[in-house]
Amino acid sequence: MAQMQTGKWSLKRLSRLTGLESRELSPAALFLLGVAVAVVHRYFDFNLGLPGHHGLELLTAVMFARLTSERPWVAVIVITGTAAGTVGLSPHIVHAFKNVPLYYLIGGVIDGGYYLLGRRCRLLPVAAALGAAAFLTKPLILLGIAALVDTSFGFMRHVAWFPIVTYISFGAIGSIAGALLARDWRGRQEKPGAGVSG
Repeated sequence: MAQMQTGKWSLKRLSRLTGLESRELSPAALFLLGVAVAVVHRYFDFNLGLPGHHGLELLTAVMFARLTSERPWVAVIVITGTAAGTVGLSPHIVHAFKNVPLYYLIGGVIDGGYYLLGRRCRLLPVAAALGAAAFLTKPLILLGIAALVDTSFGFMRHVAWFPIVTYISFGAIGSIAGALLARDWRGRQEKPGAGVSG
């Protein structure tokens, strides 16, 4: 009997810590979602050879989080977890730090777009456009830096338009996946008896 009570207590406590009890992910859970993106990026890289393919997992997580919460700066919290995980797991610390400001720009665009457009972001075409625009900031900034300081980045080995197309595509596809996951999450949360009892 004591084990069952401990189990219920643990489940209830875990539910509070993650935010599942309130039907929104807590800041700690959002941060860990971002760390999970970094883990996937580092250890499950399928090396598609296409610029921006990590936008799939990044935009899926960020858009899912943004569309399931009314909290401010949700995307930036997820990005903070991603940035921390990327820097912590990377064998190339300089490369990892180069991406951190770009990650925050992506998160800022997602949060800013959500504040401007509100719940219209739940519409798949709007989510896709917002995610594509946010993720496109990365190659555009890097192309600008490359032109200013006469350097090159890995994605530039392709013709100039190709990374633009792939970043837009991966950003849009990841955002659609995140929006669909968010739709499913909200549907489950709105069902009678959803959440953790106890």
